[in-house]
Amino acid sequence: MWHGRAMLRRMDETTLKDTARAGADSHWIECPGDEWSDALVASMKLGGIDHLFFVSGFELAFLPEAVVKAQALGRPAPRLMTMMHESVALNAAVGYSMLTGRPAATAVHIDVGTLHFGAALHAAWHDRCPLLITAGSGPRAFPGSMRGARDMFIHWVQESRDLGGIVRQYTKMEHRLEHQDNPGLMISRMLQVAMSEPQGPVFLCMPRETAMLPLPGAARFPTLERMGLARPTWPDPDDAKTIAKWLVASQNPVFFTARIGQDPAAIPEFVRLAELLAIPVMESSPLATRMNFPATHPLYGCGPSARDADVVLVADDLTPFTPGVNSPGADAKIAWISVDPVQSRYKTMEYRADLWLACTPANAGRAICAEAEKLLDRTSLSRIADRRKRLEERHRQLWADEESRAVADGRLSHATGRWTSYQLGKILPRDAILVNDGLSNGDFVRTYARRDLPGTYLRTGSSAGGWGSGAALGAKIGAPDRDVVLASGDGFFVFGSPTAALWGARYHKAPFLSVIFVNQCYTTGTAGLRASYPDGYAARTKEYPGGTFDPAPNFAKLAEAVDGYGENVTEASEVGPALERGLREVRNGSPAVIAVHVPGPLGS
Repeated sequence: MWHGRAMLRRMDETTLKDTARAGADSHWIECPGDEWSDALVASMKLGGIDHLFFVSGFELAFLPEAVVKAQALGRPAPRLMTMMHESVALNAAVGYSMLTGRPAATAVHIDVGTLHFGAALHAAWHDRCPLLITAGSGPRAFPGSMRGARDMFIHWVQESRDLGGIVRQYTKMEHRLEHQDNPGLMISRMLQVAMSEPQGPVFLCMPRETAMLPLPGAARFPTLERMGLARPTWPDPDDAKTIAKWLVASQNPVFFTARIGQDPAAIPEFVRLAELLAIPVMESSPLATRMNFPATHPLYGCGPSARDADVVLVADDLTPFTPGVNSPGADAKIAWISVDPVQSRYKTMEYRADLWLACTPANAGRAICAEAEKLLDRTSLSRIADRRKRLEERHRQLWADEESRAVADGRLSHATGRWTSYQLGKILPRDAILVNDGLSNGDFVRTYARRDLPGTYLRTGSSAGGWGSGAALGAKIGAPDRDVVLASGDGFFVFGSPTAALWGARYHKAPFLSVIFVNQCYTTGTAGLRASYPDGYAARTKEYPGGTFDPAPNFAKLAEAVDGYGENVTEASEVGPALERGLREVRNGSPAVIAVHVPGPLGS
């Protein structure tokens, strides 16, 4: 699915001579170095990692030394990105990888730094990001027995029983670097696993004394390119033909997706298939993590409920509908396409399908479309044309209704989430990257942004609040010449360690605009509580302890703390001008925060 093979940039002969000498075995290379850490950073860079998001620790001194040494001597190494908080570092790696499709690495301080990753691990895992997550490990060697051995009191405190156990549930592989390992090989192997479908993070623990072991003149290891990645998989031709027959004969088909945009090549294939057969395309918000289908397309968002469809095509979607609530009828045909269609990362899954296709969506879309073209006759073309006309009219009416609601909100004196999202959509350039970390207002953001280009929309597929600030930073690092805008609720914004993220934006010259919907509450503790107990004491007294924080922090001041631009807005008439001012400041090099005060989910 993912464009991994294109990412593995083949070095020309001049570069190879300068940075790595081919060994006797054509699958291995030799890189000069003095210690294992030189091999670690060289293998990262040769494996496609350009950025190492780094939070300092005593036992990690070998990494910055190896990177600075490599830069001085013209050897391969990723750029070390200084970060002030581990969760921001990992979320930045997630945002960078989601946008670019490339791997990234993080490095943090022993178990305490790994614990600080927190919910960012959830995002990395559920967003299927090919990340090399690393942590140092306090030395265990007896003082004075070898280089890097214990020499500080804290080294006894820092010995955890099982460092990898902290992340094991959220990684494809975890490993503690051992003395018998080949360090360059282990990096290449872990990247091979991370970047193979279904993609996901891997974890490497690096003990100090092991990383500081001497190299006998050079490191010899296979690069990721020489090890190779699995080729994208194709559907069985008979399965593609069967699905094409269902769709051509269908009266009321629907296509659900949440993340085919992870592979930009999949988008035009499904646009072509949808247009050929007039299939409406639905995203299972809020789990739609990318721009999967142009929101301005007349076939977008105008489909039937799954229970009303006679053919349901699902591609890379975890929860296209709620089983038992709006499930397809017993006679409906269901085809499910993904590199992991049965969702093996999840224990409890209640979905059924007539065909489960374990293949890349791009190839499946191409194969189904080719088979459908062979089956079209005059009768089916006439039926499809009628359906296309109905769907296009429905799409126009749905957007007109949404726009009418937004304009009505604009006539109010106080800003609302809908009006703010509408104004944001109006100022966003077509190629701007929107990072949506909203909850109660997140669907407004998605609706009015109307993203229609690949790589212009990111939203985490996890339930990890606070992903957005770091992700926006990572996205800006991955696309320095494009506008990056974060839309976040105030609760999630606090979760994301925003001071560290805004500092990183300033320090790394990667400014982005943060638009904060300040409703002074957690939806879970207000609307969620009332939904669980509609006649309960909290609903009757309108008291929601634990769910509200009134007054909210002055978020605009956070930007000022890192010499950025901040502004608080309450009036509807001021929303658009404030957003424009914020975007202008970002383009001038300053991170900016526009905090818009909007009603809460209970109308408060």
